[in-house]
Amino acid sequence: MEEMREAAMAYYANMSKDQQKTLVSFYKSIDANGNGEVSIQEYLDSLVKKGHNLGLHTNLFKLLDKNDHGTLDFEESVTFFYMLTSNRLVICAGCQSYLWGLHFLCIKCHKVDKEKTYDLCCSCYRNKNFTHAHSCFMDNYALLRNARSMVTYCCSYCPTYI
Repeated sequence: MEEMREAAMAYYANMSKDQQKTLVSFYKSIDANGNGEVSIQEYLDSLVKKGHNLGLHTNLFKLLDKNDHGTLDFEESVTFFYMLTSNRLVICAGCQSYLWGLHFLCIKCHKVDKEKTYDLCCSCYRNKNFTHAHSCFMDNYALLRNARSMVTYCCSYCPTYI
């Protein structure tokens, strides 16, 4: 999670003033009582408003709360904003755990909709702890590195390259 915080704060530091204002507005919108801290209830209420599944996000609050104060401060909320807006809230389709780094995704599903992919942690992929219509998987870093050279996707385990 620390790497996610670092990435979020790096993005924040390099945002335009208008983007930073948008983030501050986001923070104020989830801090319903305006006390400068986001409680778990305010956090959950904001997720409901945005149409997210609460069952998957209660543990995320604890991970976001770096100092274990039971609330989210501005920096912790920047991380939450980053995760929401950059599609970094990725859940394993096998075990329902958060996928922070390296993981596998179905390249056929990715080709159809890059925001609604079928993602698996390394353990679930290795142990075949999933049921899915496709069998074309690649880890997220390899997919990113190879995205420019991919032309089509085959029906087996690998993409077809130029």
